[in-house]
Amino acid sequence: MRGARLAVAAVAGAGGRVRLGLGQAAIFLVPVAFLALAFYFPLLRLFQEGLVEEGQGRVTFRYLAEIFSEPYFRRVILFTAEQALLSTLLAVAIGLPWAYIFTRYEFPMKRALRALTLVPFVLPAVTVALGFILFFGNNGHLNRLLMGLFGLEEPPLRTLYSLRGIVLAHAFYNAPIVTRMVHAQWERLDPTYEESAQALGAGRFRRLVTVTLPLLLPSLMTSAALAFIFCFLSFPIVLALGGARFSTLEVQIYTEFIVLFNRRLGSALAIVEVLLSLAFTYGYILLEGHFTRELEAVRPRPTVKLFSKPTWGRLGLFLFILASGVVFLGPLASIVYDSFTREWAGRTALTLHWYSYIFRPEHEALIGAPPLRTIANSLQFGLISMALGVLLGLPLAFALARFRFPGRRLFDALVMAPLGVSSVALGAALLVASLKTPLKAGWLAIPLAHAILAYPFVIRAVVPVLEGLERGLVEAARSLGASRFRAFREIELPLIARALLVGAVFAFAISLGEMSATIMLARPEWKTIPLAINDLRAARSFGGASAMSVLLILVTGGAFIVLERFGERLFGGGRWSK
Repeated sequence: MRGARLAVAAVAGAGGRVRLGLGQAAIFLVPVAFLALAFYFPLLRLFQEGLVEEGQGRVTFRYLAEIFSEPYFRRVILFTAEQALLSTLLAVAIGLPWAYIFTRYEFPMKRALRALTLVPFVLPAVTVALGFILFFGNNGHLNRLLMGLFGLEEPPLRTLYSLRGIVLAHAFYNAPIVTRMVHAQWERLDPTYEESAQALGAGRFRRLVTVTLPLLLPSLMTSAALAFIFCFLSFPIVLALGGARFSTLEVQIYTEFIVLFNRRLGSALAIVEVLLSLAFTYGYILLEGHFTRELEAVRPRPTVKLFSKPTWGRLGLFLFILASGVVFLGPLASIVYDSFTREWAGRTALTLHWYSYIFRPEHEALIGAPPLRTIANSLQFGLISMALGVLLGLPLAFALARFRFPGRRLFDALVMAPLGVSSVALGAALLVASLKTPLKAGWLAIPLAHAILAYPFVIRAVVPVLEGLERGLVEAARSLGASRFRAFREIELPLIARALLVGAVFAFAISLGEMSATIMLARPEWKTIPLAINDLRAARSFGGASAMSVLLILVTGGAFIVLERFGERLFGGGRWSK
């Protein structure tokens, strides 16, 4: 789910645009006004909270100076960058070999396994954190297995609540980005270069280092930059696995706002993070623009069977695949297993106890709201966010894909600016705007935040399709007397319906799994499923948290099915597919 968040930042249009008239510009005033009210105004209030002296109205840098002069806050900033860099390096170390395996070898269920590499990435981060606690914890499944096999009295792996645990979880979450982006470029590389090097006597390793890797540098650099930004802005994983010793900018902003009630210092921290994240996002866009180039279609790359004659190299690949399987499948399997098991009289028994437990009235004390309320809240917020995301993204997609007007590049940057602001900072901005101004959004602030995070996915899904449509179809309809709205409704809308549905599904799924902005805004009665999972985890009710996590996965999967069926009836035609 996170994978497209920064990639949508450069949806520059192709040719064929027309000038934007005053009547057409009026259509875009509503989404622009929405962005101004729900994003830019709260962001301005956040800057005002952190930079303007209360009661005096003058700009002060006292809180920013405190951040950079206090050793603790400097360590927080440096640790945020350190863990992001180490996580990125490990993600590349895991993702690059998998890209090689998918490109070089043929094996049974290759396509299914390649599709499964996206599963960790689309899971809500709070469920990933829970899975790592259950599997890699001191009393987790992996340690218990090793202690039983080797007769150990102490857990051999102490991974959690350390930098190692944070880095490993981030690599789990971001290695699929590296795999997908590098593999996409690798399979389109012309094999002639490597064959020529082989004819000149270069061995496989030398060909890889001197020929292949330099050609893969664009995808390696852009995927690594994307992974770094995601790790830098990570919140649920660090909150759950960092313990009391490790805090990043995201966690510290949450702590200042929600735990210590120090909004001014928290706002100053959010300003620092916003500026850093915008700088990183801009750097990523420049990097992507510098390296992006069209690859001409070439003959298919030769592949070999993975399960052929054994060699030492193949043995190393099998060990890598086994280790990756443990890291990727262990946490997910642990969640499902713990949701259906319970220790009883010294034995582990299969049971539905945890599923009934989370729906008992007394369970409300742990999470502050009945579990059924959290499910209803998630669905309600998801539907509102999806509707707002479509209503906001569709007109903006038309503006970017179809029209040329003065300041279009600036407009493009302003529309995509939410991609460079972290979810926690966005939640903090909406919180400050609600508390310090007449803008009392109440519970609506949560779907507003979700919609701001989601509408770029609608734009990213619709813009390429709009750019590929033949404008003569609309012009022909207009020449026959159809109004512009009727031409859109009867010609363009059916042609972009599937892409629009894809964007709507992504927007709904983002809302269901979003926790970072929600935790800044939610009252107990507004809690969602991810917040309930986090509260259960904090209360050490791992069975209940696992059951809620499975429930979230089922709700998300069911939402995709329902939306797909609904899309068929609404737009007509067959099932949308990629």
